[in-house]
Amino acid sequence: MTSFADKLGLITYLVLNTIGFILSAIEHSLSVKQREDVEAHLANYNIPLQILQMVAEQCECAIETRSTEKELARKPKLPLFFARLNDRAIILLQQIFLDCHESLSTFRFTVFLSSRYSPMMHKFVIDGKIRGKSNSEYTFDVCIYSRRTGDLMAVGMQNKNTTQQGSDSKSLSRFLGIIDDVSSAYPQLQGAYYSSSYGYQTLSLAAKNAFRRDGAGEKVEIKFFEYKDKMYIESKPLSNP
Repeated sequence: MTSFADKLGLITYLVLNTIGFILSAIEHSLSVKQREDVEAHLANYNIPLQILQMVAEQCECAIETRSTEKELARKPKLPLFFARLNDRAIILLQQIFLDCHESLSTFRFTVFLSSRYSPMMHKFVIDGKIRGKSNSEYTFDVCIYSRRTGDLMAVGMQNKNTTQQGSDSKSLSRFLGIIDDVSSAYPQLQGAYYSSSYGYQTLSLAAKNAFRRDGAGEKVEIKFFEYKDKMYIESKPLSNP
């Protein structure tokens, strides 16, 4: 049976398809002052160690840690870890969290969800594939697992509309249908989260009751967020109570 360490080891391969083209465009050197400024701004973010390790791996450097679960989960001392990263990794972190490149939004979404599900207790898998009760396979931007039991606890999905249009009732209905299917296969699922950088179309608000007829909202916390001005803002008219 595949261990969670093995599953997390797949992250590098999965993330490569997302950020490879950006890495090729990154300048590999910063002045001392530039690096200090970037690190000072990054230190304001609670970046889980798993994210730092993914970025380090992609940028051909490494963050060495003791391999106990407790130490891997512990809140990282960011300045100490930044010192172990090369300039390429620091610039990539800048593009993710400070410049907010939309193509790297999954990293930000993961960090946001880590504020709801502590890395001390949970593991995060980017671009995770999950099968529902119908045996249909779905890809989530973020899957969150319990460190103690290995159970799937929460999932996150983003609006990836290539025309940068706000999410409409059709896309939200599809999301809720997926969550209904997945929660039937994983009764321990606690939360499902959807984020849109392009807002929500007015029709989505009007159609809320229609696409909420019998979804998973009765047993799973479902929240909708808009990423705007470098913040995740909950859309309360869409989220369940």
